[in-house]
Amino acid sequence: MKGLRNKIVHDYDGVNINIVWDTIKKDLPNLREQLMKLISNI
Repeated sequence: MKGLRNKIVHDYDGVNINIVWDTIKKDLPNLREQLMKLISNI
């Protein structure tokens, strides 16, 4: 996540929006699920 953030902030012209969108659609739901599991164990 840190690497993607840095790429977007510092090299905006070199960012492929399709890759960003795929990351949002594919990876964030899984991340959310994992975070919810961690939160529920607190």
